[in-house]
Amino acid sequence: MTTDLIQPSTILIVDDDPSTLLLSAKPLQEAGYTVLQAPGSSEALRLYAEYPNPVHLILADIFLPPPGFQLSVDKNPYPRVNGLEMVERLLEGKRDIRIILMSSSPGPELRNRGLLRDGLPFLRKPFTTDALLILVRQVLAGPPATANPKKTAPSGKGDVEWFD
Repeated sequence: MTTDLIQPSTILIVDDDPSTLLLSAKPLQEAGYTVLQAPGSSEALRLYAEYPNPVHLILADIFLPPPGFQLSVDKNPYPRVNGLEMVERLLEGKRDIRIILMSSSPGPELRNRGLLRDGLPFLRKPFTTDALLILVRQVLAGPPATANPKKTAPSGKGDVEWFD
């Protein structure tokens, strides 16, 4: 596969399924992207904060591992939260990033449960390599994601739902 990128972009893939990480990372690396991987929101938030170069795109599973013991979500800079909450936290920091959310659950079902929102692209799993690469190119060529104006600050009062 040839690279057709004007400038190299860095993509952070967040998924607790090792096969999804592999099946996503390999074609993106072959297409010339720098790929970072994290198995959960806590690891992704920490990696994003500590990575020395810009991260241009976050490809995040909506259903990430639930928290084990953790301090308050409000006081913990790297909490275990679902994929939408994780990207909302990044966007609240006024970061210039693009987002793709993914799940094996249907988009309308996720939207009804409040786990998707308008303005964030959604990729249904399983997906083909071509579908992944096309969507990544489209999202990187478009404007960065914006914080959800309707969202209030996290309360830390159990407002994050966890699903298997």
